[in-house]
Amino acid sequence: MLEPSRTDLPGAGGARSATQELADRIVTAIAIGAYSPGDRLPPERDLAERQGVSRVTVRGALKIVGELGLIESRRGRDGGTFVTFKRVDEASPNTAQRILGQELPQLRDFFDYRCLVEGLVARTAAERHDEAQAKTLQALLDRFCDTDDASVARQLDERLHDCIMAMADNHHLVAQSRQLTARATLGFGSEPYPAESLPRARREHRELVQAILERRADDAFSVAQHHFTLTLAIMEHSLDGRPL
Repeated sequence: MLEPSRTDLPGAGGARSATQELADRIVTAIAIGAYSPGDRLPPERDLAERQGVSRVTVRGALKIVGELGLIESRRGRDGGTFVTFKRVDEASPNTAQRILGQELPQLRDFFDYRCLVEGLVARTAAERHDEAQAKTLQALLDRFCDTDDASVARQLDERLHDCIMAMADNHHLVAQSRQLTARATLGFGSEPYPAESLPRARREHRELVQAILERRADDAFSVAQHHFTLTLAIMEHSLDGRPL
């Protein structure tokens, strides 16, 4: 378990800024669709590990976001912290725009590298997959294209890309992909999936899966590179309304 640092302790200098910063990042994650209404947030321990802070800081940040009405705690066997249906722009105007405005200048070059790595994953998957993996990937694609639920789509997207990584069968590429995903998603590891992004995601997933299954390695590389610009496009859309 992570121990609280001195700046995480109540009353210590900088404590509020660390807690408020994490609260703002959680608000931003909700705003861009990394967590949808009804989704359960990761446990405190996981959030602390992913964000590199103590559980004291996480607890304080969740309290702030809860007071905004964006999350609620539920007790019991299926309890946890859940995203409510309150609109972020009503609860905390301009928070997401401010955080994205700070993050995006640094992230744009980073996304170029991420797209290169994900292109290599797709190319290798096209070259190496077997028949059983092909059937699994096609089934995941069919399920993804059949849902209009952004939360379900996010889960299926993760499984679909995990399947592609398994097809690639290269632990170095997989490790790089997972590290880059964490950075690209503001440390939460959950890809943003607002409902308005689903038409583009369906189209690109179809193109990507078809290229992989037909062993068109160069096409798989190109399609994957373009597809992984979607996360950046969603953030830019949230920042200034540019089209997806």
